Amino acid sequence: MTHFGILCPAAIGHLNPMCALGRELQRRGHRVTLFHMPDVQTKVQKAGLEFYTIGEAEFPLGSLEPMYKNLGEMSGLPALRFTISWLEKETVMLFREVPEALSKVGIEALLVDQVTPAGGTIADFVNIPFVTVCNALLTNREEAVPPYFTPWANNQAWWFRKRNQVGNFLLDRLSLKIWDLVVNQRRRWNLPPYVKREDAAGKLAHICQLPAEFDFPRERLAKFFHYTGS
Repeated sequence: MTHFGILCPAAIGHLNPMCALGRELQRRGHRVTLFHMPDVQTKVQKAGLEFYTIGEAEFPLGSLEPMYKNLGEMSGLPALRFTISWLEKETVMLFREVPEALSKVGIEALLVDQVTPAGGTIADFVNIPFVTVCNALLTNREEAVPPYFTPWANNQAWWFRKRNQVGNFLLDRLSLKIWDLVVNQRRRWNLPPYVKREDAAGKLAHICQLPAEFDFPRERLAKFFHYTGS
């Protein structure tokens, strides 16, 4: 039996598939604990998983609903900026609280949501393996694929590839503060530096619930990447 820990955003679209994955691991005889803010405790426990509270100072009980209400009134670039700002605040909290929490509970391996970039660095710091799980649209960047946050159609002409590059550059600039947090934390913990952002997914396994048939044609997926379907 392995004791798995789960790190993912508090959004339902991330929690639901992670809970389903956690229940399947339990069915196979493993133990599963999800680490998160107080607002998601009831949902996680109803799903049958163990829960460990973190982030009470930054995200006290009742803070999640108004955040999603604000986000629901936005769209486009403002919504993306708002989400990135929230994830930045969450990343700081994860680096501060999760390593000690993992040790207290006795976590032996981590399941890390793709949009929780702190997870892999935390796993490296406490010296446990981790698997990256894509519970939303695949965020892997490559010039042949439109950025996940755009409604752009697929086209392999050179000017469309340039457009994709510009979109990915914009995303990288908007999320630079989060990436800097990860880079600086690895330096403080004396961990090997990441060469590129994709390094945060690790090299053990990257599991994506999106069926391959629903994705754009891709050219640069790692050998340890797996489409699984729902």
